Amino acid sequence: MQQLEWKIGAHTIRYEAPDVVLANFVGPIDLDEIKRSVEAYGEIAQKYGPYYLIADIGQSQLGAEPRRYLSENAKADWFKGSIYVGADVVQQTFGKVIALGMLFTGKTRFETTFVKDHDEARAWVAQHRQKHKKLG
Repeated sequence: MQQLEWKIGAHTIRYEAPDVVLANFVGPIDLDEIKRSVEAYGEIAQKYGPYYLIADIGQSQLGAEPRRYLSENAKADWFKGSIYVGADVVQQTFGKVIALGMLFTGKTRFETTFVKDHDEARAWVAQHRQKHKKLG
């Protein structure tokens, strides 16, 4: 299995073939860290095509400036879907705002969902793949 991994401060991003990126964010995410994360997301999409982003954000905080950078610089066509693990109500609201911001920067629409744990995230990805296999 081909895999790429980034360590950005206390955070990690890992690509798993064929089309999953696992991001684990712990603690505050500063502007430099979100810039490096967005670079990693773009590099993965350029090399491997669109993917499912499973982002564990339950133990993280994203301030206004990094949140704005993420929504303005991440591209919707990089993602088949984004799955946020462990998000509280505030994080869910901001996650939806970020997804909406990315939608305006790209031509592709993708689904955003919130789940309690990684098992639920993996199940969502499997279900989404199956649904799109039937449609395609």
